[in-house]
Amino acid sequence: MQLPPALRKAIEQELKGCDGARLRAASARLTECYREGTASGALSNIALSNDIERAAYLAVRLPATFAATVAALTWAREACGSEFRTVLDLGSGPGTALWAALQVFPSLERVTAFERDPSLIEIARRLSACAENPALRETNWLQGDLTAAIPEGTWDLVICSYALNELRETRRADFISKAWVRTGKLLVVIEPGTKMGFANILDLRARLLAEGATIAAPCPNSPSCPMSGSNDWCHFAARVERTTEHRRLKNATLGHEDEKFSYLAFSRRELSAPNARIVRHPKIFSGYTHLTLCREGEIANTTVTRSKKDDWRRLKRLGWGDGW
Repeated sequence: MQLPPALRKAIEQELKGCDGARLRAASARLTECYREGTASGALSNIALSNDIERAAYLAVRLPATFAATVAALTWAREACGSEFRTVLDLGSGPGTALWAALQVFPSLERVTAFERDPSLIEIARRLSACAENPALRETNWLQGDLTAAIPEGTWDLVICSYALNELRETRRADFISKAWVRTGKLLVVIEPGTKMGFANILDLRARLLAEGATIAAPCPNSPSCPMSGSNDWCHFAARVERTTEHRRLKNATLGHEDEKFSYLAFSRRELSAPNARIVRHPKIFSGYTHLTLCREGEIANTTVTRSKKDDWRRLKRLGWGDGW
């Protein structure tokens, strides 16, 4: 997956004039924060306290967050369709999730973003000014703290991407309930694909099911999660293409990286879920493939052989995260 060309060029413009050595050092610190779980994917003051660190985020973290958000929204669209007109992004940062939302749902006409850091809002304004989509260029930017209050109103699509960690654990339940009240059709929450990120996802899963929400993705029809209470955790991966600058800042040789994430999409209406979902990379052999599935409230393994012609053809366009 690549960033939209307009966003890519806008980021390059933001990085112009940055001292190379300082930018590399800030990128290394930011990457270490994510690996250790210090920031857990959130745009916390721990990780983004000055201009050079915010520039490092644009260079090395925004692309991965964009890819994860596109993947989660795409799977949600498979269940819910694409007729969305309005979107609210909670904890928007530099607007990463909004770029992803407009790519997956080009029907969006009214865009609202809610962010705490005024410096990130200014960066987001400059980035979105370069967008081809007029809805993104005309985003309504609101400054505020997720721990205090969130905007009043209702939006077809509400997104909370890599932001739950900005809240104290005692505040998350109240925040999620408020986000659900503001959801007209679909609420999508995305967290890092770590044990901590998945724990956040599990907490809100139980709460919103109790409030009558329907899971649109990724869970098949089951009120319980088979990975709850185990040493395993539900996560997926999105591959993003690295730019030359991205590789240089991370001292990387590969032209891509995989961003692991956990997510849940909640719908206001009843939906027909897939019978199962692929929850690990398929293991492909000569003449057969092993799949690990979440199915009927348990994790199950199945083998698809070349003799099952219809299933074998389907496998060519499916992978980790897809319904089965």
